Amino acid sequence: MNILQRFIARRLIPKGLYCEGCPFHFIDKTRPKQENGYCSYLQKGDWDLNAEIAEDDVEVTTKQLDGSFKTTIEKYKDLPPTSLLWDGCKMCHVKYGR
Repeated sequence: MNILQRFIARRLIPKGLYCEGCPFHFIDKTRPKQENGYCSYLQKGDWDLNAEIAEDDVEVTTKQLDGSFKTTIEKYKDLPPTSLLWDGCKMCHVKYGR
């Protein structure tokens, strides 16, 4: 999408946290549940966003039995997927406020 197309497209995206009524939000029924959302505005699906996130590291802090805290670095790929296009949550953050 060029700049003009993106400007026009942004006007079609509804306000709020969800994609309800958004013409760019689709469900790809050929993909597994909870990883089948697609946004044509972003030109990405849950599977794309989860793959990008999986390459990142995350700090995980856990409370130990003695009451102390331990921080470790883990890969997102070892954690559950976090993209929520499948659930209708916006991942573009356009008009994200109320």
